[in-house]
Amino acid sequence: MRAVFNHLFHSRRVLLCLLFVVILIVVYFLFFRTVTISPLTEARSMQRLEATKQITNLQPFVSDGCSANISQSWRVGVQQLSNYSESFADAYADTVTIPFERACIEHDRAYHLGNGGYSGRLEADNRLRSAIISYGITNTESIQSRTNLSTQEEAIYLYEVLAEAVYRGVRLGGAPCTGQAYAWGFGYENGNCVNSESD
Repeated sequence: MRAVFNHLFHSRRVLLCLLFVVILIVVYFLFFRTVTISPLTEARSMQRLEATKQITNLQPFVSDGCSANISQSWRVGVQQLSNYSESFADAYADTVTIPFERACIEHDRAYHLGNGGYSGRLEADNRLRSAIISYGITNTESIQSRTNLSTQEEAIYLYEVLAEAVYRGVRLGGAPCTGQAYAWGFGYENGNCVNSESD
């Protein structure tokens, strides 16, 4: 049974299925709760955020790592799968946190402050995407050994796809004034904004 599990887990299909599930989770939590419809809609929310900043204090920074329960799901998944597979436990023993979690925390820092309006948010989201791709480029050997991908290009491509999914998720769901823990400017009123007189 263990040999079958090891073979299945290390197959590309299983890896792609897991990646697909992660993407669906990101899309579900981000897209259906908060959606950026257009830059004009977001501009109105940015104005509300700026008005909120004028009358409230910045709350202390707190991060959940990669939002939408991605970091938590990673930790639980690694722990659970390690219980079933010794080879998985060996391969992922040094990855208690999601490999690019540091980039997610830096992204959260930018979102916490919510400075720079639409372009500031776009820059923060692009930095996150670039950091995930850079992780894939820098760590191709360890990615290959963990996933049994045959080439460096496949390992890099895996992180390129993941980076694009994360990027699209934060672009869709990270607008200000949504009341979500991952909203642009969430350091003010937990992501809630005051209503402006023009609303």
